[in-house]
Amino acid sequence: MTVTYPYSLATFADQLAISTVVWDIQRNDENSGGGDGRLWQAELSSPLWIGTVELIMMPNNRAKQIAALIRKLHGIQESFYLGDPLSLYPQSDPTGSVLGSSTVTIASISSDRSAIAFSGLPAGYVLTLGDKFTVLYGSNPQRVGFFEISETATANASGNTGQIGVFPYVQSGISAGQAVRLAKPYCKCVIMPGSHNPGSARKLHTEGAGFKVIQKK
Repeated sequence: MTVTYPYSLATFADQLAISTVVWDIQRNDENSGGGDGRLWQAELSSPLWIGTVELIMMPNNRAKQIAALIRKLHGIQESFYLGDPLSLYPQSDPTGSVLGSSTVTIASISSDRSAIAFSGLPAGYVLTLGDKFTVLYGSNPQRVGFFEISETATANASGNTGQIGVFPYVQSGISAGQAVRLAKPYCKCVIMPGSHNPGSARKLHTEGAGFKVIQKK
């Protein structure tokens, strides 16, 4: 079967047995300041999500398979979907069982694109500071918006929230009515050049495998 890109979650992310992860952002700012202590910041482009992933010790054959998948990405030519392994589901619903098959959508976006109101949540559902979510938008190519909840909020009896802060700012291509993915949210990533370590084999097992990723928009 022909290899297709971006790698789906099932093809790559779900195959990883992660030992440790650092999930953060890379800011793309220009900073300056004066001798009197004043500071200025210009955001040259939107922040990008980055991650440092270390894998557990695994059988040699499994390690070879993961390394082969990474090599087939041809450096940064091809991409894959990956989420924050610490944020697979909202914190108030760690298995996603309460969310179930709910169809969550964007009800509205603030004028400065810093906040979103949600609809379609289960009644009383809690979105907690630090939760992640995905919004797919655009076509040819389809783009992936990956966001973090910036304040805790509870849905009302109708499953709606007021506008709550999110990070980063909401892209202009995203609008009210679009679907929100709260269960296993993900972003589109590439492997940072030179960061892939296939690991060291010792008898039957390989250890030390890992890589770094950066969001691709």
